[in-house]
Amino acid sequence: MKYLFFDIECSNGHDICSFGYCLTDEKFKIIKKEDIVINPESKIVLSKKGEVAKIHLAYSQEYFNKQNPFDFYYPKIKKLLTDRKHVLFGHAIQSDFSYLNIACGRYNLPSIEMEGYDTQKLHHLIYKTPHIESLEKIVEELEIEKDFLYHKSSEDAHATMLVAKRIFEEYELDFATFKDKYSDCLVKNVCPKPKEKNISRNQ
Repeated sequence: MKYLFFDIECSNGHDICSFGYCLTDEKFKIIKKEDIVINPESKIVLSKKGEVAKIHLAYSQEYFNKQNPFDFYYPKIKKLLTDRKHVLFGHAIQSDFSYLNIACGRYNLPSIEMEGYDTQKLHHLIYKTPHIESLEKIVEELEIEKDFLYHKSSEDAHATMLVAKRIFEEYELDFATFKDKYSDCLVKNVCPKPKEKNISRNQ
């Protein structure tokens, strides 16, 4: 069994522009870390008109535009997410599932049947915070001593991994115990019903 921590960034709130992951063994030793940069075929819009963006992506519009679109990477991404040896983890993982569903619909691809554990919810349940918190805030609260380039998918995946590692170590959890005790953190992707749809490639 291996743990696959993953994260997705979007150019405009819904069009995927990167898929990053951090694959580890059960001791959280990194096996592979990769940032798959994707042409979103849409403009980068990270704030409302007239407002200053609160986040910045790791790459420029020009760099994104030089990459292949989502359908090119779909087989690789699907294989990573559906490998039976992989247990999926993500921060606010339901959002990432939703982005993938949107992309699959946009490119007339089958939705991906998958499930994974939400580390944001896990943190909320364990530490009984008044509300769910951002990845940056959680990393700070847990005093994880590493600098990350947030909103770079592979870096956010790495940060998510270290959050899970810290919690597993602090509470002396193995996966079997974690799975039974924190089953509420398991999220299943609700795949939309397939329907014919033209590809929207907005420039």
